[in-house]
Amino acid sequence: MVFILVFSACSDDNDDEGTGVPVENTSVSVVPDRTTLYKNPMLGWVIYAGLGSGLSDTFWEDYDNMPSSEGNIKVSDYATTLFIRGAWSDFNPEEDKYVWDEDVNTDPARRFKMLAEGAKERNLKLAFSFIVDSQDKHYNFTPAYVKDAPGMTGYVTTTGSVNVWSPYPDNTVFQQYYEKFIKAVAQKYDDPDVVQFISGTGLGKWGESHTVRYSTEDNAPREQVFDWVTSLYAEAFKNVPVVINYHRCILSRSAWFDSNDEQLAVAERLLNKAVDKGFSLRHDAFGMKSYYKTWEKNYAVNKKYKRPIIGEGGWVKNSHGNSIKNDGYASYADVRKGEFEDARAASVNMMDFRYTKNTVNGETYSWFNDAFPLIEQFISEGGYRLYPDRLSLPSQVNNGSEITIEHRWLNLGWGYCPANIPQWKDKYKVAFALLDKETLTPRYTFIDTAPELSDWVKGKPANYTFTRKISDVSKGEYVWAVGLVDTTKDNNVGIQISARENITPEGWLKLLDVTVN
Repeated sequence: MVFILVFSACSDDNDDEGTGVPVENTSVSVVPDRTTLYKNPMLGWVIYAGLGSGLSDTFWEDYDNMPSSEGNIKVSDYATTLFIRGAWSDFNPEEDKYVWDEDVNTDPARRFKMLAEGAKERNLKLAFSFIVDSQDKHYNFTPAYVKDAPGMTGYVTTTGSVNVWSPYPDNTVFQQYYEKFIKAVAQKYDDPDVVQFISGTGLGKWGESHTVRYSTEDNAPREQVFDWVTSLYAEAFKNVPVVINYHRCILSRSAWFDSNDEQLAVAERLLNKAVDKGFSLRHDAFGMKSYYKTWEKNYAVNKKYKRPIIGEGGWVKNSHGNSIKNDGYASYADVRKGEFEDARAASVNMMDFRYTKNTVNGETYSWFNDAFPLIEQFISEGGYRLYPDRLSLPSQVNNGSEITIEHRWLNLGWGYCPANIPQWKDKYKVAFALLDKETLTPRYTFIDTAPELSDWVKGKPANYTFTRKISDVSKGEYVWAVGLVDTTKDNNVGIQISARENITPEGWLKLLDVTVN
């Protein structure tokens, strides 16, 4: 199919009378691209991986040759992000030593470098979660140098026949060491060109911020610890989004409670404090009807278009087996559909391809073999997909004169572009450019500061009128173009427009030839 640009003189269209748009403007209509995977920020499918011995040495080979219902595929062709979830002790085996250091050669460091290099080769951004608690693990997830530090206190649990140790998160020595680690991560990875998001808090069972044990053996330190750890992440990462699990037992000693209005109110109040600090949201029980329930669904609806949500399924084929029948699922194809429906109801921006070493019993394999059409449907409909469906611009411009451009934007996705998170404040803007006709690169760029990309939601076209005095522009022939630029990157395009054609290699949407006098 061919991209269509429709040009018509506004002077011949009575609909524009009285709008303030000069009659000599020319109208441009744009046909959207509804299917292409755009690797735009905070959008798309997320590949999961870890640093422990459960990670296959052939990870990338396996994922580059994944069997699917459509034949062998390359998983990274459908994803935007590689999410590395690992133990703090794997990321930071010795004090001031980290897996990304060239001289650190532990097995987790070798795996980390393999994953990070492979992600870069496949145009995937990284994401991280740093797990502190050793509950249900087979080795200590907190580094030995922290465990052995004077004044450190913690507790022992047993996984199978293995005793493992975890710190009390209200211990001040622990907090000092964890702060040092998180700040070291931020110094290296608070880089939105490399990292998609950072998942906090790392505390609690499985790092999911529930089943947290304190030195007091009650919840008395809960809010102090919550305030400390959320401030730590929010202050460390100024440029990369940070996310928190909107769990009903957030930083509570409990793993779950079904109906407790008082505790649910506490959870909502704490989570709102994190959101106010700039946290975005994630949940890891999508599709689990016994754990992703009315409270969770309502919280997601309440934060719709205020913060982006990352969806992660809860059922694990390799370990849960036929337990899915308790939720009314007959097969893992049904589970995938249940996860998808929960994700759509929450208007999520991102979904998960979780990892299992036994690939054929893993969630990624299941998605590509049991629910491939849903993968493609999420790429098409999930998150955000932005384009201007119609614009009005002048084809003749005189230096010293004021021009008027009208433009209307649509979002075809059920999510939104989270330009309203603090880490992205004033980062992404609409810009019009006069492109060189030969190189198709911008000679002059004009930012329209009025549009907020986070306002663009499905079913609600956003209209704008941009006026600008043109001066000191060299006479000649140019091409009008529009782009969604990153103001921190010299106004280069930062978000790809979902238009079918006429996109330059740099991401500008060509609109109209223009003569400047």
